[in-house]
Amino acid sequence: MTATDGFAVVRADSEFKLVALRDFPAGSRLFAVEGQITEEPTRYSVQVGAGIHLDLPGGHAPEELMDRFFWRFTNHSCAPNAQLRGRDFFALRPIEPWQEITFHYESTEYEMAEPFDCHCGESACRGRIEGFRYRTEDEREQLRPMLADHLLSMLNVVHR
Repeated sequence: MTATDGFAVVRADSEFKLVALRDFPAGSRLFAVEGQITEEPTRYSVQVGAGIHLDLPGGHAPEELMDRFFWRFTNHSCAPNAQLRGRDFFALRPIEPWQEITFHYESTEYEMAEPFDCHCGESACRGRIEGFRYRTEDEREQLRPMLADHLLSMLNVVHR
């Protein structure tokens, strides 16, 4: 386990995940995302703008990845407890110690570099996660409250 400012990367059931080590009230800033700016999505990048992705820079030891780039272990959920605004994650609802930090990948990613079948177990599970591009208009509207600015602006253009 590696702790950084109230968070830990843990391995459970052969998967890594990011968990909170303390309480975070709804609306509180959790952490910033930093990395190397790229134009193309990768398996570990996060989209922070139109055609702008932050990825893990190469050449780092596993310990540094867990300490400095711990955001990379923020997993997907169709009913997340966090959202990305700009380059900062915020709590969508109260988060308790040892609760996993999750966000909805399609709230930031226009098109996933590696689409996958979701197994989050939530009643609102969307099944196949491919990116915002592949969602219906109704599904996009459901994502509106947690959409990153670059996707929100696309949604607003459609509704004009």
